[in-house]
Amino acid sequence: MNLSTSVYSCLIATHFLNHILVANCFLATSHAPIHLEGDFSFSDTRTTTNGIHQFTSGFQLFSSLDNIAGNDEYKMRFGGVGRLFSDNETNNENRVLKRLQSSTVAVIGIGGVGSWTAEALCRSGVGNIILMDLDDICISNSNRQLHATKENIGKMKVEVMKERLLSINPECNITSIMDFVSVDNAYGLVKRMMPELSILVDAIDGKKEKTALISACSRLKVPIVTVGGAAGRTDPTKIECDDITKVQEDRLLFWCRKDLRQRYGFPKGPENFNKKKYKPRSWRIWAVYSTEIQKSAPASEQKQADRSSSLRLCDGSLGTSCFVTGSYGFVAASKVVSMIAANKLIYPRYHGTERMSRGREKKVQAENVDLNLLL
Repeated sequence: MNLSTSVYSCLIATHFLNHILVANCFLATSHAPIHLEGDFSFSDTRTTTNGIHQFTSGFQLFSSLDNIAGNDEYKMRFGGVGRLFSDNETNNENRVLKRLQSSTVAVIGIGGVGSWTAEALCRSGVGNIILMDLDDICISNSNRQLHATKENIGKMKVEVMKERLLSINPECNITSIMDFVSVDNAYGLVKRMMPELSILVDAIDGKKEKTALISACSRLKVPIVTVGGAAGRTDPTKIECDDITKVQEDRLLFWCRKDLRQRYGFPKGPENFNKKKYKPRSWRIWAVYSTEIQKSAPASEQKQADRSSSLRLCDGSLGTSCFVTGSYGFVAASKVVSMIAANKLIYPRYHGTERMSRGREKKVQAENVDLNLLL
C-alpha cells in the first residue's frame, strides 16, 4: 500500500466517524427542551422526537375545528388581517375584524380579474360575498382565471368559486347569481342588493354594461371599485388605483367615462379647456387601471368592437396573462379591504340619470321584475 492510498483510507474513516458522532449528539439531545423566542399564547417549551416537534403543555394542535367556537375560529383564520389594518386603540384588531366580518361585497364578473378579487376578499375575512356571472369555465380560461382547472371545465364559474370560497372560510355567507349585467337590469340589480351592500367591485368588460353599472352605483350611492382592461399588457407594476377621472392609457375606461358624461349626465369639462392643465373634480369612483401602453388590437377587430354594443377586451387577439389579471384583482380587493377596515367608504359624488323612451322604460321594468327570482 503506497502513501497516497493510506491517506485516502484515513480520510474515509474520519468522514464516517464524524457522521457517527453527530448522530450520537442528536440522539442525546433529542428530548432537550427548545425555548421559542417571541410572544406566544401557548407554552414556550417543546420537545422533538425523531425530528417531530411536540408541544409539551398549554397548547393543543387542532386536527379538526369541531371544538373551536365560531368567533375563535374566525379570529384564528383572519387575525393576521386584523392586526395588519389596526393602527390604534380606536381601530384595533377586533374592530377591524368585526367590520370585515359584517361587510357585504359584490363581485360582478367572475373571470380573469373577478375570480382573484373574490378569493382575496374571502381570505381577508369579508363575511358576505355576492358572486355574479352567467358564464361557464372553458379551457381557454386557463391562462388567466383562478378557477380554470381540468376538473372544472364546463362548470359554472359562480358555483365553482362559491365552493372554493367556502373551503377557505366555511362561515362566509356567499350568494351566487347566475346572470349577466345588462344596460336594462343594472339599476334594479344594485338596488336589490341594498341596503346590506357595502361595496361593489365591477370586473366586467362590456363597455355599455360597465357604464350602466357604474351609473347605477352612483345613483344609489353605493361605493364602487371598477376595473379597466387587462388585456394586451405585460407589466403588473404599472397598475394603479385612483379616481376614474384620472385614468390614463385605458381604452375601456376612457369610453366609459365619455359615455357617463354624454348619456348619464356626469359633468363635462369646460369648453376649449387645456387637457394638460385642467383638473376635473373627483367623481369618487375608484378605478383600477394600468399606465402601461396597451397593445393595439387588429384594425378588423377594433372596427367590429366599435360597431358592437359591447367592447370586450378580456382576451381576444390582445392576449392576457394571470400575473396581470390577478394583479388587477388583488389591487381591487386591496382597495375594498382598506376602506372597510378603516371604516372610510368612498361614496360616488354624482347621480347621473338616463333618458329613456317609453318602450325602453317598460323593458327595464320587465328586467327588474325577473331579478326578483335571482336575489
